[in-house]
Amino acid sequence: MAAIIVLLLGIIGLGVGGAFVGVGFAKNNQITKYLKAEKVTLGLSAADIAKGKVVDSLTTAQNAAQMLTTHRQSIAPTYNDLLGGKSFDPTNLTQLKYTQAMNLQTNIYTAVLAFGLAQSIMANGAFMLATGIALIVVGIVFYKLSKKTT
Repeated sequence: MAAIIVLLLGIIGLGVGGAFVGVGFAKNNQITKYLKAEKVTLGLSAADIAKGKVVDSLTTAQNAAQMLTTHRQSIAPTYNDLLGGKSFDPTNLTQLKYTQAMNLQTNIYTAVLAFGLAQSIMANGAFMLATGIALIVVGIVFYKLSKKTT
């Protein structure tokens, strides 16, 4: 009986693991598709841009986000420094540039986070698949051993 339970747990592990891997790949592809549609090239070399490459992966999104951070901090190190103790002034072009940089930075970092989450889901799914296979093998071995002893 224990062998059958272990075998069933292995089969469930394969199913859930496969679903996790599938969802992870689907989300990763969806994020890539959305980034390609935006045609962001920040952080790419001139040669890559000439080839038509765009920010569409975890690495390129991370590079673009870091570049946006550097550009934004060249305007002012922090938002508080930018305002100098005053309120936000939407007519101040420097403040507008800074807040637009913050918006862009947030969007790119959201993509970085989403890629990381999708890859984590895929890794968890792969672990579940490996665990499922191991449980199936153990279940089969236990089942065969139980047949020999009876």
